[in-house]
Amino acid sequence: MGRWRFSSEPREAPLREGASICLSCLNVKAGCDPCPDGGSPVQTALAVGLLCAWVGRGPPAPWGRWAGKREERVPGRGSRQPGRRVGLKDIARAADVSPAAVSYALNGTGRLEEGTRQRIIGIAKALGYRANANARNLRRRTSGVLTIAASVPPGLASMLPAMDYVMAIWQAAAAASLKRGFMLLLLPFGVESGELAGIPVDGGIVVDPVKDDPLLRHFARTDAPVVTIGRDLARPAEASWWVDNDHDALVTMALEHLRSRGARRVGAVLAGTGYAYTLAYRRAYEAWCASVGQAPMLVAVDEPATESAGYNAATGLLDRCDPPDAIFASLDRFAVGALFAAAARGLAVPDDLMIVSGNDGVATRSATVPVTALDLSPAELGRIAVDMLIDRIEGADAPRHVIVPGHLEPRASTARGG
Repeated sequence: MGRWRFSSEPREAPLREGASICLSCLNVKAGCDPCPDGGSPVQTALAVGLLCAWVGRGPPAPWGRWAGKREERVPGRGSRQPGRRVGLKDIARAADVSPAAVSYALNGTGRLEEGTRQRIIGIAKALGYRANANARNLRRRTSGVLTIAASVPPGLASMLPAMDYVMAIWQAAAAASLKRGFMLLLLPFGVESGELAGIPVDGGIVVDPVKDDPLLRHFARTDAPVVTIGRDLARPAEASWWVDNDHDALVTMALEHLRSRGARRVGAVLAGTGYAYTLAYRRAYEAWCASVGQAPMLVAVDEPATESAGYNAATGLLDRCDPPDAIFASLDRFAVGALFAAAARGLAVPDDLMIVSGNDGVATRSATVPVTALDLSPAELGRIAVDMLIDRIEGADAPRHVIVPGHLEPRASTARGG
């Protein structure tokens, strides 16, 4: 019957029902006759398994029956080899339609009845079908790559990896991109727009853009779609695509929480005015002060967001002749710095001084006195930004603006009776 011949061609070994292989000489022979070269037919089963594993494919059809296993079958007509990627023909056999009809259903083209289209899509999902990304990108003339970046001053670039808010955005955005068949390229912190020249990307996301952001200018020059998390200060809100929180409402919620706990003089430590959210925080704080008849006590920090910067700013407030009995800090690092400043002044938190952070993270949750904080839902911001960007790339209907709700996480730093 000849010898087993190893080949790179994806065809089954030339075995028939009842055939066996001698492990010693690799002769293929009928039944269990002794091998003329002295091999033992008892080792036939092991030989078949080893040979099939060695050539990198499953056992031939007769072996499957000897082992008491059946070939994997696609629901409906026809079958496919185990481990092989589900293709259009597999779906067509299962759905009893042509491969062209499957293509029309999955791509939303052609003239198919909606019921048929949905039935084919359902069968494709049941079979675990995933579109070939390379073929899709060639057909649509896209790269399948998105970028995400944050424009930051050089002094802040080294700190971004430690910011829980930013990392939560990136992790959720990466997962959402993969789910929709795109790769997400995380640009280096503080990257210059000129470094992006020649990189084939389909679109980008910019987190908390600065005024006249160079990355946004780059995307405008290349005519690539872009979505921002936070608003672009250089353009009217209605003229761009963005995902954001209602910062005015959230800050007001935090200040009202302090007032309900008995605060009567609320100070604020805010980041510099280069970002849209910091302008919103300042606007909301000043409006709230006017509504309750309090003179604003505000310190703007124009340096990297560190605990030291928060400590220095809070110390300035606490050294006033009329010091605050509560502090709203726009960033978690500032809030922890305010805790240190209170300890240095011998003030107990929350009895002598209450503190609220404008964003949440490990720093606020694990502080010596856990800090009440605004949860801005960063993972949801990242996911929605990716969906919005891909919808733009694919020409699907999508909202231009999305407001993501946040909420207040009360903790020990404000656990004072009203």
